[in-house]
Amino acid sequence: MTPADEHALEPDDDAPLDPAQSAALIAEQRARVVEAVDVDARLLFGVWGTAWLLGFGVLWAVAVDEPLIDLAPQYAGLAFGLLLVSAAVVTAVHLARRSGGVRGSSATQGAMYGWAWALTFTGYGAMGYALNALDAGPALTSTVMSGGSALAVGALYMAGGAIWRDRTQFVLGVWVAAVTIVAILVGYPHLLAVMALAGGGGMLLGAVAEQVRRRR
Repeated sequence: MTPADEHALEPDDDAPLDPAQSAALIAEQRARVVEAVDVDARLLFGVWGTAWLLGFGVLWAVAVDEPLIDLAPQYAGLAFGLLLVSAAVVTAVHLARRSGGVRGSSATQGAMYGWAWALTFTGYGAMGYALNALDAGPALTSTVMSGGSALAVGALYMAGGAIWRDRTQFVLGVWVAAVTIVAILVGYPHLLAVMALAGGGGMLLGAVAEQVRRRR
């Protein structure tokens, strides 16, 4: 076989792709872009569901007539606050990373949404400090902090669902808001149990539902 014949058998890298190859390449590149900017609802639902289940659960266990945990109420409140702040930080970082490689309106939306989470819960931390400085009773403090922060979470989830057209995230926001309204009507201290089980548990179920949806 002559060198010319061998060269003729080598693949031509400059040869145009056939339609099937072109479609596959476009689909692969699109999947990579979507994965890079995808807001992972499983992560968001998981961290907030865990924070609520543990945080509200501890508050309730301390607040009942016969406390289930030997812990001072202020330390239970501190633990609850740290859990909320941690979940807010994880949310803000995740959204910032997902929008970091994006330019234009999508990047602006992601950055604004992340800052909304961070500043909202920084504000709630300041509100808790103010209520403590005013010597507000545990029932008032818990109702205001629990109900207010939960309604903020519901509103932010609904806003996020509207921004990214994510029905799962929007529905979870509706669920959180509805649970919060019911809990406030139930009253202190059992509103905390409602928030832990229905609120936190609902978010964790949302994470499971999102995992099932992605597998499909």
